[in-house]
Amino acid sequence: MPPTPGYSERGRFWCQLRRTAGHWSRIAGMLIDMHHHYIPERYLELVRQDGKHWQAAFYHDEALGKDSVVPGMTEPPPVGDVARGVFWMEPGIHDVPTRLGEMEEMGIDMAALSISPLLYYYFAAPELGEEVAQLLNDEIQAVAQAHPDRFVPMGTVPLQHVGRAIAEMERVVREYGFTAVEIGGSVQGRHFDEPEFDAFFRRAAELDLLLFIHPGVNPMPERLQRYHTGNVIGFPTETGVCAAALIYGGVLHRYPNIKVCLAHGGGIVPGLIGRWDHGWEVRAESQRQIDRPPSEYFKQLYFDDLTHNDAVLAALCSIASPERVVVGTDYPYDMAERQPVMVLDRAEAAGVLTGAEREAVSYETAARLLRIAV
Repeated sequence: MPPTPGYSERGRFWCQLRRTAGHWSRIAGMLIDMHHHYIPERYLELVRQDGKHWQAAFYHDEALGKDSVVPGMTEPPPVGDVARGVFWMEPGIHDVPTRLGEMEEMGIDMAALSISPLLYYYFAAPELGEEVAQLLNDEIQAVAQAHPDRFVPMGTVPLQHVGRAIAEMERVVREYGFTAVEIGGSVQGRHFDEPEFDAFFRRAAELDLLLFIHPGVNPMPERLQRYHTGNVIGFPTETGVCAAALIYGGVLHRYPNIKVCLAHGGGIVPGLIGRWDHGWEVRAESQRQIDRPPSEYFKQLYFDDLTHNDAVLAALCSIASPERVVVGTDYPYDMAERQPVMVLDRAEAAGVLTGAEREAVSYETAARLLRIAV
């Protein structure tokens, strides 16, 4: 097998061994990607046919030779729009054969297939939000069913209407056996400590579903416009605001068994947990919904390893423990980690992870959270 840039000897070995053995679940050293985005071809076709109904614009840039889809708009943004580049689609976002080939190159044995955060559709009327969620979940299930050894489906729900969100969550569990749902960090400016969302988290806990929280908005668009800071600062901050609502708002206190995984290494959360504890100790308003320091509830959270920095990953593993960390690549966006095996190689070589801890991060914890029989 010829060398692939960014793909370690260990990764190539397991890739070749999987081909030889013919069944991924019998092979140690596998890798499960918890953070792996998808836009179904069917959705793109429907938007091209009737963008007004789906409240989305699809367009092709001749100069760049790239396509883009923009939910929430029915006309393409003007040329030169600073946000425009966020929406360019690489082939792997919607083409499954391309995705499978790139997964092979990256050393990914299996991925939790989740929609692009562009498609949360929280902006839409509840009826359209539900229609879109059903379409996307059906398409994700079809891909996972066609490739059961490569994908596990992760659903989406119309959280702008909690009743419809719960109904769709129950449907995908009942009809398809989904074990995970992806949600944003907030819903049109509303945070998850609001009473209206409590029924959703209660039902997710009852169903034993993993909630993978991926930010979908920049919380400070008026300030974070230049230099891609809406993503590199805004998204991690949105995750922090979300986690604060779950912790200080008592969601994790009321549902101690709920499974929550935060994308992008938890964003700003790990670096602030000491400050959160101090605030809880000295401010009465921080104690209103919880009877223990935030760090105690922090121990209930899971995190993907997408930090883009070995020292930060080491700190995350130290603060959260390796058993609470899973692999996440953010495929196929430009902010993705294209060398997930090498990230683990370096962490193990540096003593950040023992061999057993590496296996936990690589696949064991993800398999348990997603209820994959390995």
